[in-house]
Amino acid sequence: MEMTLAVESISSWTRLRRALVRPRGDRRWDVFLRATALVALLGIPVVLVFPDSVTYVWLAVLSLPANSPLSPILPTFFEPIIIEAAKWKPAWAVTLVATCGYMYMEYINWHVYAWVLNWDRLAGFRARRSVRWGVRLFSRSPFWMVVIFAFTPLPFWAGRALAILHRYSLRRFMVATAVGRVPRWLFYAWFGGKVRIPTWILLAAIVVPAAIVIGGRLLRGEALLAETAAASDDDGPSAVA
Repeated sequence: MEMTLAVESISSWTRLRRALVRPRGDRRWDVFLRATALVALLGIPVVLVFPDSVTYVWLAVLSLPANSPLSPILPTFFEPIIIEAAKWKPAWAVTLVATCGYMYMEYINWHVYAWVLNWDRLAGFRARRSVRWGVRLFSRSPFWMVVIFAFTPLPFWAGRALAILHRYSLRRFMVATAVGRVPRWLFYAWFGGKVRIPTWILLAAIVVPAAIVIGGRLLRGEALLAETAAASDDDGPSAVA
């Protein structure tokens, strides 16, 4: 009897584990949602044990959409939430949490982009003269090229793609990303601590650019998340980001 119960218990846990790890839908969204859920779940006991950490937890959770499939339609999402968090916590601590959340998602993005860029259907893209030229230019100083993409308003997804096509070291890419991003975020955190910008202005800084991007795509008849929609038609397993 006891052995039967043990077998049934093991079987139930096995089914639960398989259900939790089984890929669902578009792989990019699957990865993003699972990564966000993991951080949110880990944040619950942290807040219960350390109630004063609530600002750090919501900052960590909200840092993930800033580097996710949603980022094309949320171009100004990250900086305002850093400024808001810095009203309540030290700039260095806000910068540290924002960096950890962003880099966690960046590590995932690297593997997802590497998977996408190796699709057979993108062979033509990889063979384009402009892409080959970009990779050659990137290869002259890959570390500092990543730093420039990370520090400036240039679209970082392009720098990530060039690094992957160049077969750049993931470790060096992550270090270069941090070198470029941290000074920016530290400045915004410092600014947020010194200048108490009203929350409604920060919300407007997020909503207005997002509305412009979304409205422009709708007027042009594009999918809101055109990048995701395009890749979802791939002939491989459910696409990713």
